[in-house]
Amino acid sequence: MDKARELIELLGKSDDYFERQKTAWALVNLGEESVEQTARALESGEFSDLRYKSAWILGKIGSPRGVEPLCRALLNDPDHVVREWCAAALEAVSSPEAISTLVLAMKRDSSKDVRLRAAVALRNLGATAALRELLVYSDSEIRGMAVTGLAKIGDRDSLQDVAKLLEDGSTEVRRRAAAFMGEVTGKEGCNESVSFMARALQDSDSTVRCEALKSLGKIKGEEACDLALQALKDQEWQVRYTAVTALGEIGHDKALDSLVGIMFGNEDEEIRAWAAWSLGEIGDGRAIEPLQRAYKTCPTEVMKKAKDSLVEIFKVEI
Repeated sequence: MDKARELIELLGKSDDYFERQKTAWALVNLGEESVEQTARALESGEFSDLRYKSAWILGKIGSPRGVEPLCRALLNDPDHVVREWCAAALEAVSSPEAISTLVLAMKRDSSKDVRLRAAVALRNLGATAALRELLVYSDSEIRGMAVTGLAKIGDRDSLQDVAKLLEDGSTEVRRRAAAFMGEVTGKEGCNESVSFMARALQDSDSTVRCEALKSLGKIKGEEACDLALQALKDQEWQVRYTAVTALGEIGHDKALDSLVGIMFGNEDEEIRAWAAWSLGEIGDGRAIEPLQRAYKTCPTEVMKKAKDSLVEIFKVEI
């Protein structure tokens, strides 16, 4: 009996966790020599724990010979845990040949965990073309996963296609599309994405408006500041709160007077407190005097944040 077959048999019958782990690593260390037997165990093993461990081993070995059996098992194994491990293993092998199978798993697998794992594999394989095609798929969950995948890749070329989803019928897809703008364009700013966020700030759902403000906090610039200032008047508490913190992240001194007004105004105490935080984040010295006044006269939470800004940002002794 060859060494790989012997190890596979041991892996299939042992009830001892540590022995199984040791055996699995022994198969990994055999490398190409163990691929055939491990692939056979993956596709015909009686117990699911043997099959998922076989998928793990093939992923660790990283041999192209493991791609076909992993793809078949991803689409056909009855246990969703095994299918999930197959998706992870295909990502580890890093073969473009797996992309079409991963897309198919996203579209048709009954388990959300498997669909999500396939989506993560696609993004880590850099499968931008496949993910762009999924932006128009009929299932909103898949469209949303595709948007997030492209955002994680940082695919600026998908900007226009994702922007169309700001009008999607699914709130979650619209929210993810708004988040995409900050993820992909936030580091260097993008006037085009700011205009898309202006549209998102008119969305009927507050979670989309909040996500748009978070993206503006990453995009930065005067135009982003102007939009966040407008959102201070939103009817929803969470949106106003997010607008206040976004202004701090944007860091433009144009927001100074509005934030001072909120800090001393009639807003909820938590929002007033975060206005004091944002004044510190902007870092304009003109905020020192109102922050000192807030420290002496405002409610406790506002006072604490005002002190933090004075001490940590402006180095004022309290």
